[in-house]
Amino acid sequence: MVKNKRIETLDLKINQLKDRKKRLERKRINQLMKILNRCGANKMSDEILAGIVLEAVRAYKQNDTRVSAWKAEGLKILKPGRGRKRFV
Repeated sequence: MVKNKRIETLDLKINQLKDRKKRLERKRINQLMKILNRCGANKMSDEILAGIVLEAVRAYKQNDTRVSAWKAEGLKILKPGRGRKRFV
């Protein structure tokens, strides 16, 4: 009986973690959409956006010097009070 209760408790915890993971994934998607909208990238074609993302991933993996500049620009748009002006 104790074993079954322990399994139920673990199953409950697993389901809670799965739900939390889904919520965090949805939050991340919403954040990305806000970024795309805020900087006007939502008007670009999917092909261009995909190419940009692929290039950024390659640069990130290779420790490209552009990554630090991109990070600085990203902070401007994400930090409260810094992202009020129009970017692009």
